[in-house]
Amino acid sequence: MRIAALVLLTALALAGPARALVANGDFSAGGTPPAGWSLDGAVAGKGSLRILPGGVLELSPNGRNTPGPQPYAIGQLLPAEAVRGRRLTLEATLGAEGGATAVVGLAVLRRGAEPLFVTLRGDGAPSRRAEALSVPDGRAIEGAIVFVAVEGTRGAARFASVSLAAAAAPAAAPPAAPAPAVLPARVRVATDTVRRQIPRGIFGTNIEVIRDANGLWEAEAGRLQPEITAIARGLGISLVRFPGGVWSDAYDWRHGIGPQSARATTPTHPGATETYRHGFGTDEALGFARQIGAGLLVTVNAGNGTARMAADWVRYVNGEGGRSPRDGRVEWWEIGNELYIDGDASGGHTTPERYADRVVEFARAMRAVDPQIRIMAIGLRNFGRYRFNAFDRWNEVVLRRAGGEIDALAVHNAYAPLVADGREADPLAVYAAMWAFPRQVARNLADTRAEIARFAPARAGRIALAVTEWGPLFAIDPASPWIDHAKTMGSAIYVASILAAFAEEPALEVANFFKLNEPMFMGWIGRRGGRWVANANAEAFRMVSRGMEAGLLATEVEVATYATRDLGFVAATRDVPYLDALATRAADGRVLTLLLVNKHPGAAIEARIALAGATGAASVTAETLSAEAPDAHVGTELLRIPGLRWAEQARAGPRGRFHLGGEGEIRLERRELGRSGAETVVRVPPHAITLLRFEGLGRP
Repeated sequence: MRIAALVLLTALALAGPARALVANGDFSAGGTPPAGWSLDGAVAGKGSLRILPGGVLELSPNGRNTPGPQPYAIGQLLPAEAVRGRRLTLEATLGAEGGATAVVGLAVLRRGAEPLFVTLRGDGAPSRRAEALSVPDGRAIEGAIVFVAVEGTRGAARFASVSLAAAAAPAAAPPAAPAPAVLPARVRVATDTVRRQIPRGIFGTNIEVIRDANGLWEAEAGRLQPEITAIARGLGISLVRFPGGVWSDAYDWRHGIGPQSARATTPTHPGATETYRHGFGTDEALGFARQIGAGLLVTVNAGNGTARMAADWVRYVNGEGGRSPRDGRVEWWEIGNELYIDGDASGGHTTPERYADRVVEFARAMRAVDPQIRIMAIGLRNFGRYRFNAFDRWNEVVLRRAGGEIDALAVHNAYAPLVADGREADPLAVYAAMWAFPRQVARNLADTRAEIARFAPARAGRIALAVTEWGPLFAIDPASPWIDHAKTMGSAIYVASILAAFAEEPALEVANFFKLNEPMFMGWIGRRGGRWVANANAEAFRMVSRGMEAGLLATEVEVATYATRDLGFVAATRDVPYLDALATRAADGRVLTLLLVNKHPGAAIEARIALAGATGAASVTAETLSAEAPDAHVGTELLRIPGLRWAEQARAGPRGRFHLGGEGEIRLERRELGRSGAETVVRVPPHAITLLRFEGLGRP
């Protein structure tokens, strides 16, 4: 958050005990803004403020306070001398109502680097909160900003007793004790009751139409690239989303049909200088899906397309003039992609009201062609630091106006950790934050499910959830030391953990990772030495999609936990278990699988597994994906482009291995464990994934 034109406070002598640094933190001096605080003119029109009895500050946002870097806020600027080399403790009583979120924050400004942040957040009844931050000494620290802000476009946030205390930095601590070699854990699986059948649709992916589907189409040979196709077939992919991402709302499907020699060349999106030839179109996408045993999910152009274009696309896929369908009927059709983002690259950014009207128009036109298709609308409920929807009421408006026309609400809420530049971030802290994020995603999905019940009650239980883009993503700037970390063992840990969260969400039917292939940083199938190879993410995905059964079982885990601070787009998270577990059962009850994900960077976890309701298994096998460090990877290469320089990538501590990426850095081991009783002990290596398969399950 950036607050400009603030008051510079008098430097404070801090040699003694801790002192309060915030002027008029109890707001007793009154004023608009309160004395000692400044209101940036750039945000003044986004809300209003007043002082309530008892020294309570109330900030009320309006419709202009859309998500972004400058919400309605007041702030104070502290001089560098006040914070250098100090341990700062930020405290406040805060709460909010009516859809608003109260935020109190501290940003420590650093020359040549991103600020250090600590934030307090509240969206319910007022409560007292505190966070501490140790500030390095040195001239790179240029000062700090204390700010009080409100997020949202309605409701009100209230604040009292905002304070910042600074104490002398603690003496250097003795060397930290080595991490425990082994952490104990208990896992209890209830084998008798299946909670739900995990939909195969959650094992989907995205392919992009541009650049011959990033190499999936070999134009000269007129065929699908065989290495990519073979790898994809082995991953157990269920659903392929096309035309993929931001290109969807600038895509005219009619350019990509007919003889290859007659296909058009167009800009990637309105105003773009890059063009591409439509060698890979609808027929090629359908053919690829058929070859790997998957269905196709089509995203229609709701940015600058028309309902008639969408309906004609359904008609084309189904077979024009009563002819046979082409390569299989398409069940799922998604209307638009991320049109709620201000500045969406497709140029189709719109309001929820206009979008909802389009959904109704498109859905009715498309169902007139095929009444059996299933239609997704797009949405996103902002949460924590993950605030990409410019309209806090988007979901409400779309569900109220168009809920009767849709079968699913598609969200993009699971990219992490999104650290952008992050040059000063501790690599192990970055990975820890990413591994904590599935808990926030799960909560957001549950909250979105509750919105469906609230705003489209007649359709509650019949509107599913979908996450049509998700994946590990650190940065998109080539200058970032994190941009290529989306392919590491640590990212594979995130893949396994988020798939477990998806399996547990009762309303989720579809999920598509982004993206299948690319000779850049986001492709799960990349280039190494002139060949296409799968990275660690793909191996983790395969373990779950191919290795697990469909019947979801209840699982309880007892293990040590950890906490993270705000980092990138991941808000601070407490009580994160070091071990995730997901258990499934075959329909006949004789096979049970158990996924164990160790999120500790340095300790193995010895899991004592109890199979409640079973006497044991005739045989147990274990498959483990592991590496020497969280940043290890198989060595896929970044595409060399003239004039583009990729940054040297961060290493995860002194034992980091990013620079050593290559074949053998990621290990996949299978072993037989023999017979088991009702209790089994298994050791999972640090930052690793183990999949256990119990066959011949016995009953008491």
